Amino acid sequence: MDFLLSFVGPIMPYADNLMAVAAMFVRLSVLAFLLPGLGEATIPVQVRLVVAFSITWLLVPVLLPTFPEITAEPGALAGLMLVEALNGFVLGFSFRIMIFVLQIAGTIIAQAMSLSQIFGNLLTEEPNPTVSVLLMTAGITLALTMDFHIEAIKVLIRSYEMFPLGAAVNTEDLAFWATQKAMGAFDFALSLSLPFVILNFIYNIMLGVVNRAMPQLMVSFVGLPAITGAGLMLLALCVAVMLTAWIAGFNAVFTDYWSG
Repeated sequence: MDFLLSFVGPIMPYADNLMAVAAMFVRLSVLAFLLPGLGEATIPVQVRLVVAFSITWLLVPVLLPTFPEITAEPGALAGLMLVEALNGFVLGFSFRIMIFVLQIAGTIIAQAMSLSQIFGNLLTEEPNPTVSVLLMTAGITLALTMDFHIEAIKVLIRSYEMFPLGAAVNTEDLAFWATQKAMGAFDFALSLSLPFVILNFIYNIMLGVVNRAMPQLMVSFVGLPAITGAGLMLLALCVAVMLTAWIAGFNAVFTDYWSG
């Protein structure tokens, strides 16, 4: 009980705005569950909630003066929390989809290299091809070393200008935005993995030619090690360029927010 009473002093100055602070925490907690690095399956839920609560408490003095005082019925408060959760999902999805780009690109590359049967589940609950895990780990590490988490907090603060507290969401615009983001993710993933798609195309043409010229040769015994070895060499040469292009696309997400 004494432990709980120790929180009374810091909380009492904001007693009239607890609902606004709670709504802010809901938006930030949903964002934290989708944010690359913090939202991975290997991070315990308790850690994510503690981080969301800590950041909320740090931002309360900055954002609370801009919030209206909320005095509504329980039903309206529940609607407010749902709207704030949706706003947090929109923010988090715009970042999380960039991780999906690496996941999709890694799956395409693994299929082209005949390595799609080798799985790993380091970052996600579902097993993914090892190439996907490699690219996602490298991408998340690169984003965090470039102070991505600080930029994400800036985006959260800016989000209250674009999505004011409790403002209704235009579902039609949201559906169009989400569709465009999904289409862009597949397009970006395919462009990152294009060298491997071309390599696989050339490999299959050569395999068909060799099979027609020497039907007695078991071309799969020769072809599979060849495509895997060539794919690994190409991956070693292209991974730096791929991640450079990906981080440029990641930075474009922040540019979209700053441009409104």
